[in-house]
Amino acid sequence: MTRTGFPARLRMSHESRKLNTSYRRNGKLQSCEPCRKGKLRCDHMTPTCGRCARRNKSDQCVYHPAPLTKGLPTPQSSLSVTSNDHFDARSNEQFEPLRSIEQFELQSNQHFEPRSNGFNSDLTTTSLSGAFDNSSNFVAPRRQFRANSLPAQPHRSRDVRDPSQRQMAWGVPADLQRSAEYLGATPYSAVLDENEMHLNFPPAQTIVPSSVAALSKVHIRKGAEILSLLKDMSLFEKLINYWMTLSHGYIVIAPMMKIWTSSLWAVHHRALETQKPEALLKMAETISLNTIKPLRFDGKTTPREFAASCTGEQLRWEVVGIVFAAVGVVLMSLMDGNPLFYNDNDEPIDRKQLALKVWDASESCLSFCNDFDILNDVFLWLLFENYVLSNSLHSKGSYANWQKSGEINNALLAFGLHQEIKVDADTPFFIAEFRKRLFVQAYGNDKSTAAFVGRPPRLSHQYCLLQLPLDLSDEQLMADGLDLSDALTCLDEEGWNSRGTISACTWARICAHNARIYEDILEISLGVLDQDIVAKAHAIEQKAQSAWDRLPSHLRVNSENPWDLKRAPVEHIFLYGIQLEHLDQRFLIQRALIKKANVDATRLVLIAREMFRHILVVVNNRDAVHDFHLDFTQGLCTHGIPVAAVIAVELLRQERNPGTTADPLPRSATIQDLSVFVACLGTIRPDCNAYNICDRGRRFLKSILDTILSPAPYCISSNSGGSDVHDLPAPQFAGNDGEFMRWLETMDWEQDSWINFD
Repeated sequence: MTRTGFPARLRMSHESRKLNTSYRRNGKLQSCEPCRKGKLRCDHMTPTCGRCARRNKSDQCVYHPAPLTKGLPTPQSSLSVTSNDHFDARSNEQFEPLRSIEQFELQSNQHFEPRSNGFNSDLTTTSLSGAFDNSSNFVAPRRQFRANSLPAQPHRSRDVRDPSQRQMAWGVPADLQRSAEYLGATPYSAVLDENEMHLNFPPAQTIVPSSVAALSKVHIRKGAEILSLLKDMSLFEKLINYWMTLSHGYIVIAPMMKIWTSSLWAVHHRALETQKPEALLKMAETISLNTIKPLRFDGKTTPREFAASCTGEQLRWEVVGIVFAAVGVVLMSLMDGNPLFYNDNDEPIDRKQLALKVWDASESCLSFCNDFDILNDVFLWLLFENYVLSNSLHSKGSYANWQKSGEINNALLAFGLHQEIKVDADTPFFIAEFRKRLFVQAYGNDKSTAAFVGRPPRLSHQYCLLQLPLDLSDEQLMADGLDLSDALTCLDEEGWNSRGTISACTWARICAHNARIYEDILEISLGVLDQDIVAKAHAIEQKAQSAWDRLPSHLRVNSENPWDLKRAPVEHIFLYGIQLEHLDQRFLIQRALIKKANVDATRLVLIAREMFRHILVVVNNRDAVHDFHLDFTQGLCTHGIPVAAVIAVELLRQERNPGTTADPLPRSATIQDLSVFVACLGTIRPDCNAYNICDRGRRFLKSILDTILSPAPYCISSNSGGSDVHDLPAPQFAGNDGEFMRWLETMDWEQDSWINFD
């Protein structure tokens, strides 16, 4: 017998039974009904616990999924909590329950069976693992698609202490403290957790770290300062509602945001309007106390019940921070001159100044949550929305944004969303869908950011189980009962919507597929490979093309009508984003092959020309997407400037070495297209976060065009103090693509790393 194993006398009885691993909302293992009613210690074994077996009550030994119809009363805190009782999703007095999980599973399985040729590309509809074998042939997913196979609540506490033994930490009752983080199979506590319950040893009491500060006057005063910004809540609501009608949001959807903002104002408008210091201080204290309380929900909680539990009398700092972050994104996305920024009686709103204020407020709300040691679903949403705002204020690829993405990745791993996400007695369907959507978007963002700055990604597919969210609209995500069943019947076998629309959930599914391909590309571009890089690159390209071929037809740009006026502007943003992401994968593969295998640049130029054609369609229709300024400028930086630079340098090479290319670029048309693109880059204003990148790209392309159109001898010079391409020696290519690409690599592409993969 080993030191960590069960004693032989216990191990023999254990081998014939299993531990019931279902937890109650207070973190304790679920007891069988006879033990629970008799207030006796249960060993939590199935099919019969030891106590019932000894008492000959095997026929009564059942584990009821929801034995209580009303939540336990909250222990009184030493802090003066007002009448804001915490949300209890189990109370039948407040909520009508959804149909049972078993009913939902049975009905959803009738509509979702996998097809062996479904669109999976290294992913299955439930888990995105290994849909291709080593030869890049598609392999049918092993797991059946089930609409409710979504996440177990990974943050459920394992604290099994008796309530009478639970201690107070910094004035907050133990059952109001945040639940423990996700712990996997190898932590320090694994052996203890596996044996304590079976041996009936009382677990050691959890000690709250001394670094967690008590709710102090500093928090209250800072909170009151933040809340003073909500005096303009009517303006904030107007901005958010306008933005939500244009877009589909990022993580928080329009119906949920509407519940939060309207209830916030309805309950707290008096304190916010009067701006009396004592009222704001009291409101800040209430919000802080609500934030300390854990979120209360279970598998029967509806989306609207969940939304209502975070606002109004139960308002939390997570929600306040999300409201500020959403306002900041709107302010940075819209252009000056929008009617929303003007009022007949007041001066125009300084949107950049207001954006900085709400950014600071959102950061403070995050700081409060960190001080209170909060880790829950809404906190993760706040992290992501705050990251989006950070990207709108800082230049793409900046260290500030790199840090923000790291915070999200750390929180997601601590919360356990890299593991299987499923619906269960503690997790309702909509929460599971939000978790899937959040994780795949964060995972995809990790890869796209790594590609942009040329650094290794921080999340690996070897440790992450990617699961596709269903392609549901905002209204369908907020549905429950029969309405939810009807929404699920409108999806095809793979989970795509049959309406032909493109929503945020659609984009999240695309992100999941693209992320795995980008991760493989980064491996050959940045990693040290022992295998044949050409064969590896060919396999990746086949995988990417196979995934693209299986996309639904409505997710491709119509070549006959590239800008369909019947589509909403946000759908065009998504549509061209999908198209350019696919071409960008091929572009980066060719870049890696040129640098590491010295292949010729013919295919790179062809791919760049195709990408540039799609970019020009968006540029020529930029008036239609003027409300999506952030997305537009990000496309210029990520896709536009690199491919335009490749085309410009290739055109310059042809000018110096005529007749050396079998399929030369059309000189006149290429110069005109580049001129249009340069003019577009020139419209980016200095207060835009993409200005530095766009201005550098503009000057580079303009210098090449000046050289081509100038009768002077070949020489690119500049008086801008070294920022432009200057004093380049005349290259002698002699028709050799390898020499050309080596000359191209001498260019100073290093700033912001938007093309360099070294």
